[in-house]
Order: sequence, then structure tokens, then C-alpha cells
Amino acid sequence: MSQPYAPQQYAPPPPKAKFGGLAIAALVLGIVGVVGSIIPILNNLTALAALVGLVLGIIALFGDKKVMAGIGTGLCVLAIVATVVIQGMFVRELDKALGTSVGQDGTVESTGEPTRLEFGQAHKWSTGEVISIAQPQPYTESNQFLQPPAGKRYVQLEVTVRNESDREYNVITSTITAQHGGRVAQQHYMAGDPLPNAQVPPGGEVTYTAVFEIGAEPGELQISVQPSPFAQDTAFFVGQV
Repeated sequence: MSQPYAPQQYAPPPPKAKFGGLAIAALVLGIVGVVGSIIPILNNLTALAALVGLVLGIIALFGDKKVMAGIGTGLCVLAIVATVVIQGMFVRELDKALGTSVGQDGTVESTGEPTRLEFGQAHKWSTGEVISIAQPQPYTESNQFLQPPAGKRYVQLEVTVRNESDREYNVITSTITAQHGGRVAQQHYMAGDPLPNAQVPPGGEVTYTAVFEIGAEPGELQISVQPSPFAQDTAFFVGQV
């Protein structure tokens, strides 16, 4: 006798991926949030997008695309933190640009007018930075290929920055320009410290060197200094060189 036919058993198909779309959305929103976090004002919107992405990413962590969800969630957190930090910096610099600072009692203090100083003197801004420039000295370039052109010479400036504020200050945010005999003097970027990068703590002090190319004939040298590009007032150090 033939055996009765027994129907073949088929394994059920594997379950479809869960929360894959949420993981992708969290990753995309995280990237948008990180890129937009460096743009003031616009980062308000990208931070909101990152917040939505964070929620989606957390939900997607319970699905089968955990790695993608984890990356997206991490990027969203990074975007939110970066936005908060950058907005705080923007607000502080905006206060400097407006020339005001608010005390504990709510008093608004205005910054002073542009100041004309002699070399060796110091100027203090309302934000706590104190900058002085020593008497310029001749600078001799040892590299024969970097010698000044005919009718020009180099001078060296020693710039001292003291931080009398209650927060850290990086001297790379300072700006310094020069004029000699009524003409713009170009900085010699192959000498001195053309891009000083030093974090100065409250109460700290640092000195860096800047070298400029000026005319060979004696004339008035004017050095303008600001502690940041957003500072309202400028200190002008002036002398015959």
C-alpha cells in the first residue's frame, strides 16, 4: 500500500525589517543638525530637526537597524549640544559688537571710543582683554628668498595679551593691522606668529610676535588692535619708526 500523502511543511517567511525607516530618518536629521549647527539663527531649525531625529533614533534602537539608529541618535545629540554652544558664543560676541555688558544688577555699560596710544602702553576693553604692543624692532629675515623688496623693510611687534575677564580667551580671535607712512603694511606670514592660537585662562597672560613689511624711509607706524572681529572700539598704537 502506498503511504498517504503528507503536506510539506514550509517555514514562515522571516519578519520584515522593523523601524528601518525611522533609523534612516534619524541618521539624515542628525547629519542636517550637525551641518546646520554652525550657522547662527538657522541652527534653531536644524536643532529642532535634530530633536525630532533623536526621538526617532531612540525608537529605532528597538528595531533591527540598531547600528544605523545608534549613529543617527549620536549625531542628533551632537547637533543639539553644538547648537547650544555656538549660540552661546554668538550671543557673547553680539554683546561685544553692540558695545554693552550687563552687570548683576541689570546695569548696561557701554564701551569707550577708539583710543590712541603710544607703543608700550596698554588698552583694556570692557570685556576684560588687556593688550599692549612694545616698541617695534627691526626684523632681519635669514631666508634669502624671503627678503623684503627694494624700498621695504621688516619690523617686529611683540603683542602682549592679558585676560582680566572671568572666562577663557583665545588670542586667535584678535585682529591686528598696520599702516606706515599712510600706506597699508602687509604682514609677513612666514615670520613670527602669524596665526597665534593660545587659550588664556582668567588672570593669564601671553605674548606673541607679528612681523610687518613697511617702507624703508622713517614714518608714522599705526597699529590697530581689536580683541575680536566683533569688538566695537579699536586701540591704535602710534609712533615714529
